[in-house]
This record gives sequence, structure tokens and C-alpha cells, in this order.
Amino acid sequence: MANLHQLEKKISTATGLQSIVKTMKTMAAVNIHQYEEAAGSLDTYLETIEKGLSAVINEAESTRKQVRKQEGGHLLVVFGSDQGLCGRFNEKLVEFLQKIKGETLPEKGVSLLVTGARIRNRLQSEGYNIIKSFWSPGSIEGINRHIMEIVLEISSWRESGGRDKIDLLFNYHEQTGSTAQPRHLPLFPLGHRKLQELTERPWPSRCLPYFAEDADRMVSNLIRQFLFVAIFRAQAQSLASEQASRLQSLQQAEKNIKEHLEELRGDYRQLRQSVITSELLDLVAGFKSAAGKSHS
Repeated sequence: MANLHQLEKKISTATGLQSIVKTMKTMAAVNIHQYEEAAGSLDTYLETIEKGLSAVINEAESTRKQVRKQEGGHLLVVFGSDQGLCGRFNEKLVEFLQKIKGETLPEKGVSLLVTGARIRNRLQSEGYNIIKSFWSPGSIEGINRHIMEIVLEISSWRESGGRDKIDLLFNYHEQTGSTAQPRHLPLFPLGHRKLQELTERPWPSRCLPYFAEDADRMVSNLIRQFLFVAIFRAQAQSLASEQASRLQSLQQAEKNIKEHLEELRGDYRQLRQSVITSELLDLVAGFKSAAGKSHS
């Protein structure tokens, strides 16, 4: 059984760990808010891009057919995690990918761009064809550069014959409910419903749009911006979900540490009381012995 000094050391260690966990919880909660704000900040910009696509597609039937064309292979951009303490964040994505393979995704011919070393290793062990992997950005400032790298890799894939079928797979964070819910988002080409919505969308003012540049080039530029915004939002949502999963894990860890501290403090009080009682008994016994000797 541990002595008082050992118990004091254990209590001190657990108290320090509890303080670290509380700090990490605060950081995770702040990061969730920041990443959700980053994802929502592009709503107005995305609306502007869609207005531009609506204007150009309505003017160019040949361009609309080009956008709808589906040829060649299939590219899936997967957003996982590099960090620990986020529960089954990566495992949920892998399980979801296995589930939709053969349903919404083809059994074969899918190439992957993967963010996150941990999920990359898991997907490699499952036999998926990973073209390239990236480290997950550690801050909002790092998302822009990270997404540019992904967009450049997508452009390279399309130019090499990969063509146009691109989907996203990521976890998103809900305000209520589970912290990590996998989402499969077909990104490109634009689906029939999306195209119909764009072509039928009324222009918001009496001043009709005019553009002097070639319609194909306009669509290409707008699609590139559309891809950037959609991928940025997916990455920001993934990071928010990762932080929410980490917050949940830290809350459980804090609960376990609190229970352990209560147990240690209970043992400490009990042992300290036993030591005090033992010392008092020794003191009484010594006093009686000394008193007996003085009477004799």
C-alpha cells in the first residue's frame, strides 16, 4: 500500500493533468467556433460564384454540356486527422467509405487525395489507391495554402486523363447530436438538379449581366473558384468536427481524472487518519508506560 508521500505525489500529478485537460478543453471549444465561422464566412462568396455560373451557363449551351460531361475515372478527396484524442474520428470515415463503395461510389477505379497521416495509413492498409496525401492544417491560416495544394493536385489529375468526377468525404459537426457525422458530397461535375437550379435562377436585378470574356474560360475560372470554396468549407467543417470529437474525449478524460482524484484523496484521508490514530496510540502507550514507572 502506498504511503502518504506517494499518495501526495499521485494527487499532485493528477491535479496537474486535470489542469492541462481543462486548458485543452478550452482551446478545443474556441477552435470549434473559429472553424465554423471560417466555413460560414464563404457563404456570400459562394452565392456570388453561383450567380456568375448562372449568368454564363444561360448564355452558353455548349459550356453547359461541358460542365455536365462525366468521363474517365473517379477522384475522392478525403479529410481525416493527424492528431490523437479525437475518438473514432478517422474510423468513422473509413467505415462510411466501405459502406458507400459500390453504392454511391464505384467498387474500383477510385483514386484518393487524403488529408491526415492517421487515416492515410488506415486507407493504405485497406488497399485504396492514394495519389497523394497531405498533413492536416493546424490553424485557419493554414487552410488556404492547404486547399490550394489540393486544387493544384486536382488540376494535375484532370489534365492527366482523370477527367471530371470529383467527390468529397469528410466529417461534419452538428450543433446538437453526434460530434462527427461522415458526409459524402459529390462535387463535380455539377448534378442535373444543381444545373437546373442555376439555369432557372432569376437574376436579382433589372440590370442583366454582361461579360466580354470567352464563356468557356469564364466557366473554367468560376468552376475553379467553386471547387476552392467547396473544398475549403469541407476542410473547415472537418476541423470543427475533429475539435468537437476531441472536446468530447477530453470531457470524458476530465471525468475520469476527477473520479480518480476523489479516490486518491479518500485513500489519503483514510491513511492519514490511520497514521494519526497510530501516533496517538503510541503516545498514550508511552505516557502510560512512563506513568507506571514513576509510581513504582
